[in-house]
Amino acid sequence: MEKTQTIRQSSQQARENFLRHRLGIPDDAERVIVFAESSHWDPNWMLTSEEYFRRLVRPNLDRAIEELLRDPRRVYSVECIFFLRKYWEQRPEQHDTIRSLVNEGRLRLTSSGVTTADTLLPATEAILRDFLIGQEWLRANGMTQEPRVAYFPDSFGHSPGLPSLLNAAGYEQAAVTRIDGMFFLGADYELPRRFPRPGSSASLLLKEERTLDFVWCGPDRAEVLCHWNAFTYGQGDLLAHRGLTRVYVFPIAFPDRSDRNVAHKIERFAAQLIPYSRTPYLFCPIGFDFVSPIPDLVTLLDRYNRIHYPKTGIWALNAGIDDYLALVDCHRDALPVLELDPNPYWTGFYTSRPTLKKRCHELVDLLLLAERLALLPENADAERGIAKDLEDAWWDAVVSNHHDFITGTSPDRVVHCEQQPWLERAAATASAAATRLTPDNRRARHQRPPMREVELPEWRSGGGKVEIHTPHYTVEFAEDAGGGITHAWYGNTQRLLLTEVSNDLVSYKDSGGLWRMGHEFRGGVFKEATRASERPARLQVHEHDNGLEVACVTDIDGETIHRLIWFRRDSPVIRFRVEGRAAERRTVIVRFATNLSASRLVMDMPGAVIVRAPEKLYAPTFWPLQQFVHVQDDADGAGIALCFGMPGAVSYRPDGRLNVIALRNATRERAFGFLPIPGMPVSGREQSIHAFEYAILFTPAGDWRQNGIPLVAHSVVDSPWDMTGRAKLRELAASVVTTDRAEVIVIAVKPASRGDGLIARLLTLTSPGSPVAVSIRNRTIKTAFLCDARERDLEPLEVRAGIAHLTMPGTIATVRLLATRR
Repeated sequence: MEKTQTIRQSSQQARENFLRHRLGIPDDAERVIVFAESSHWDPNWMLTSEEYFRRLVRPNLDRAIEELLRDPRRVYSVECIFFLRKYWEQRPEQHDTIRSLVNEGRLRLTSSGVTTADTLLPATEAILRDFLIGQEWLRANGMTQEPRVAYFPDSFGHSPGLPSLLNAAGYEQAAVTRIDGMFFLGADYELPRRFPRPGSSASLLLKEERTLDFVWCGPDRAEVLCHWNAFTYGQGDLLAHRGLTRVYVFPIAFPDRSDRNVAHKIERFAAQLIPYSRTPYLFCPIGFDFVSPIPDLVTLLDRYNRIHYPKTGIWALNAGIDDYLALVDCHRDALPVLELDPNPYWTGFYTSRPTLKKRCHELVDLLLLAERLALLPENADAERGIAKDLEDAWWDAVVSNHHDFITGTSPDRVVHCEQQPWLERAAATASAAATRLTPDNRRARHQRPPMREVELPEWRSGGGKVEIHTPHYTVEFAEDAGGGITHAWYGNTQRLLLTEVSNDLVSYKDSGGLWRMGHEFRGGVFKEATRASERPARLQVHEHDNGLEVACVTDIDGETIHRLIWFRRDSPVIRFRVEGRAAERRTVIVRFATNLSASRLVMDMPGAVIVRAPEKLYAPTFWPLQQFVHVQDDADGAGIALCFGMPGAVSYRPDGRLNVIALRNATRERAFGFLPIPGMPVSGREQSIHAFEYAILFTPAGDWRQNGIPLVAHSVVDSPWDMTGRAKLRELAASVVTTDRAEVIVIAVKPASRGDGLIARLLTLTSPGSPVAVSIRNRTIKTAFLCDARERDLEPLEVRAGIAHLTMPGTIATVRLLATRR
């Protein structure tokens, strides 16, 4: 054991020495501060992409390239591919220069993503496809750089499954800024001394672990080496300036390149960072929104090193975040290993602009459907061309992952003039492809049988009440409770799971806005205003061939809202739909009054299932989730699962109330009734009717795994109110590539972008580390490889009798399948 440890330490020392020599760090430097320079370029936040490019990005990138050409030691980082591609298309005379700088690693990429994505709201496949599409654009244009680091400077919280997502895409390092409980200038009318918030991730790192570097471990044990920018992603922006900020929105700074100013800034930044460094290395990012490159940056650092390094022992260096993390990795044993859930940071954006979010998800679903349909035997001629047909639509889809796009945090003008048209254009392309690839019903051999009439649940009504009974549950509604559920039992037992009024609509006065809810900041308001249950509502029962529907109409704050509930006798799942719009400055939640006392919530996020306390930082705490939340009574194990067709936000209170945000129309954050918050300069209004769908499952005992809740949640994507017929197509498309384990879901199948064969993406929330077999209908697999989401082969897989076998490396696996048709 001691010998092995000695060998490892010797290897780490040799690697560190090599890195220091390559970066020009003196052997005797006990402290090294790394200045990584970039500029955070939002594709379309407050301006459209063309406005940003013309006014800010193009001149900044011109200047950055000039600086790189002037000094061969300089490194300038680009966070994502979106504007690099735009620059490439509009500056063809720069192609050779850009290609050379990228391949030399001096125009450094801090991700292969098209965007710096939000990782809470997009689907898992949308996030992974983002990394692939950006990497493939680089490769197609002769740029060989393949980043090892994924940088998320401005995303508002992160999935606890981020290590799993990044490992699946071939990333070993990450860097983040915004995590729960941290101080960020301009975001609160509070003094910095009130931060970090007790019980937050920021407090864990600053107060308990006293480190900004850590090994982030996901629930499936995936790991990435991670750095947190505790002092913002523009900490070093004023290195050669005086003032408050160089951010383009409110630039208040003037240049000061004097030795006195620059030396003072370097030593001040170092003083901030040293207390939270477990290694000799300090990281100081330069790169707030659309800031321009600092002229002759390396010359300024050289001057500091020449004059001040002998006295301070601090060596200043321009390099990339990946260089910094490579140095820190040589001291990995000194870092804590943490399962981090850096949420809730802000919670309003989980449900702002719900119709925009729905379009983003529907677009990805359509694209995935079209790709699978192209692989049906009936569409053999379309398989090769489908990637080209959908190329532009996929680009628009992954751009919508951006943390100011799917989040709904852009102003109305940008949403209506650019974001929505992009989504509509891409959806038209994807829909046309899916329609073209839909087999003729008369010839399709594997079409689902026509819908047959099913036995309806037992029901009776009278006296303003409706009762529904199936073998799985009994549910009672009352008109004098606003059409809400008044009682619900599991099966034939007398165990009450819902008491008082449930599926109630509750409107809150919300002084929050697109980013935050009103109770998240000092001077804000989030207060109950009215409930549907305060006024009677007529209940209507409709019998259909394939189910029973209960409907009622409610007026909330002058807005008409429809509620629909769908029952089937042969299913334990009850489906719900709320259709309408919240009034301005209102958030409408659906409330379930459960008879459960739970000390934890289980919910899924991209790449992981996470266990959370009911409250953290805010009361109530609205947690983000992808498809489900399971609440289980601590005493007898009875529980309730809520499942969703798209991501949302849920809270659970000590009195057993389970609240889900259905509709939101909070226009802009206002403190004390009139003060805008400087860090949230955008307002927006929800103008469209939104249909929010969810489902409930009563669980008598057992946890989320034992009740198969991920599979139930996966099935609720198909809505009983969907008249498009896509549920049948999805079932048909799902037959192309299958696994032998129901809990291992095939979430995507496509022709390979890099290399040969088909690429299949597998997802399991219950069985990481389990063996699984993969087969292709009407094809015999000859060769298979485990690869990453950027389609780089990792290892060959065993193939027996035309079926590929692998062990799930985590929650996500990507496999390359080379097969012949039967």
